This record gives sequence, structure tokens and C-alpha cells, in this order.
Amino acid sequence: RRGMILRYRYYRVLIVAGIITALHLHLHLHAYHQFQLLIPLPPDLVDEDADAGPLPKRIANLDPANKFSFVHISKCAGSTWISLFTTFLKLNICPEHQTGPEHSVFYQRHFRCKDADYTLISLRSPRHHVWSQFTMCKYSPWGVNVTKDFPMSGEEREDDEADFDSWLFHFVSMGNETTNYYNCYHPANFQTRSLTSKQKYVHGGRGGFDPNITLAMNTYNNLDFVALVEFVHESQCMLYYRLGDKAPPAAISYLNKSCHCEKKRGDKAHKENGKDHVHIQHHNMGKRSNLRDLPPATLSNVANLTSADSFIYVNALKHFMVEMAWLESDNALGRRVVCDDVLKKWEPELAYLEAGRFNQGRFNVTQIYRDAVKKHKNKM
Repeated sequence: RRGMILRYRYYRVLIVAGIITALHLHLHLHAYHQFQLLIPLPPDLVDEDADAGPLPKRIANLDPANKFSFVHISKCAGSTWISLFTTFLKLNICPEHQTGPEHSVFYQRHFRCKDADYTLISLRSPRHHVWSQFTMCKYSPWGVNVTKDFPMSGEEREDDEADFDSWLFHFVSMGNETTNYYNCYHPANFQTRSLTSKQKYVHGGRGGFDPNITLAMNTYNNLDFVALVEFVHESQCMLYYRLGDKAPPAAISYLNKSCHCEKKRGDKAHKENGKDHVHIQHHNMGKRSNLRDLPPATLSNVANLTSADSFIYVNALKHFMVEMAWLESDNALGRRVVCDDVLKKWEPELAYLEAGRFNQGRFNVTQIYRDAVKKHKNKM
């Protein structure tokens, strides 16, 4: 009889444990599906039409004597750009320090740099932006110092993949809760939040699950200059050309020596202008030549966390190529700046942007550039 009682208790424990496990899994799945319901974009939202040509503000002259405000979105090359303004161009830039602060557009415009004449920003491919946030939290001296209980199984390639997956699932599974972000970055639509938030800082994730895309696009359209991390050199060429005849000598030199695609002149320019190619690096760990070989489930979690950012970036990339078509035309610089080797490098890495209802067919950055050039020539 005692044996029967013990067996009964044993099976009851197993049943209870099974129920608890099932409930735990259900809660995770519920949170995941709840998150998915929060992320989708408004059904009536459509891509911005870049066929009309570049926005007037994006090709207008910029007076180098005026004050510039650069909105530093974390891990979007903000430190590099601010360093270019302070050490290379020697122009009046707010903020002055390359390490920050990293405010929202609203806060910087209305408080920190409210007397600036121009507002500039740099955007980044969402997939690469999220990976950069992760490695910054995991490996940089700042990240190691501020994070708590961050996934850290090791420093090998496979360790990074496992930790990245754990980090992503932490945010996917917790739904609307935004307080537990390891005291570092909350990756949910980080760039969109920078464009829409009225908060001083956007690291914590507030508003990332239900961003106002219309507001984000309105803010984006009202910026005076938008650089792309994937095309930082080409962005420099655009900026330096727009500074006009009064541009700093260093900008004019860079424009003449580096902003072209002729191989021989390009090689020579790189040697002569090596000091002009500023790149700020916060750590050297976790670097990868591409991200498209990450596990599909991992990339799916990235996509779920960045649907709004992807919409903003696709539109920004289309507008950027329209602006570059104008820069390369006889109305402006009159020569190739976006080179085939650069397009070839990014074509497979940005092909993931085809996912979603905003792009018809395969997303091809080379074709987007060619179409922009063709359309600009047809309008001339």
C-alpha cells in the first residue's frame, strides 16, 4: 500500500511538472504572438514615391558658416560623422563630442541643439544595426561595464550566434515590457524611435512596438541630410558637394580626389587621402563579413523586431539613390560616385529587404541605383 502511495505521489509530481512546463511554453508563445500583433505596420501605409526626384532639401546648398546638428543614433556611424565635422571639416557641429550624447531628433531640435540651422542624421540597414547593438553591448568596454546578466557564453563565432539568439528572444518574448533591456540597447525599431520619440534618450525601447510610421516619415522628410552607413563614402561626397564653393579645403580636396569610380585615380586618392577616411571603432570583436548566413529563425526574430525600421530604411535607400543620381548628373558633379564594386558588395546583404509587402520581387540595390540614374536622365 505504501508503494502504491509513493507511486501515486511520483506520477502526480510528473503531471504537475508537465502542466507547469506547458504553461511556461504557452506564456512564451503568447508573448511572442502578442509581440507579432504589435509590430505589423498600418495596412494603408505605402512606400514613399521617389520617382518625383530628390527632395529639394536634400540637394540644396549648405552654408558651412552655419551651425549643424547631427542626430547620433546609436551604432549608425554617428561618432565617425561628428569626428569628421570636428577634426576634418572643422565646422560648427552640435554635439561636439563623438561619444555622444545620443538624443532623439525631437529632443535635439527643441532643446540640445535648438539654434542649429541644419539637422543631419545617419541611418543603417536594420539587420546590421541590430547585430552592431548586440556586439557593442557584449564586447565594448562601455557595454561590459553597464550591462547586467547579458548573454555571454564565449567569444567564438558560434558563441556569438548563440548569445545573439538568446538576446533577441529575450525581447521577442517579453512583448510590450521595456524595462529589462540589460541596461544597454533595446533593439525594437530603434531608428524609428529616434525619429518619433519625444524622450531625451531612446535606448529603453519605449514606443518600439507600435511606432508612428507616418510621424517617422514626416521627420525623415524634414531632415536636411541623411547619410547611410552602408554608403558612408558616397554620403560624404554628397555632403561635401552641397557645402559649395565655401566648403573647407579638406572637403574640396576629398571631393576632387576620392569622389569618382575611375580605378587608377581612386587608388591614388586612397593613398593620398588616407588621413581623410575617418572611421571610429569602439571594439574589434564579433565582426562578420556578412549576416545573411545566420540561422533563419534568428534572422526572423531580427525582422520581427525591426519591421518599422525596415520600412524607413527601404525608403531612405531609394531616396538616397535618387539623390546620388542627381549628384552624378551633369547638373552637379558630373561623374560616377556610386561604384559597381560597392553595389556588388551590398547587393546580397541587402536582399533580405525584399521580405514584406512593400517591395515587389527581389530587392536589388544595384537595380535601384540603375533605375534612379535612368529616370533622372529621362527627365533631363
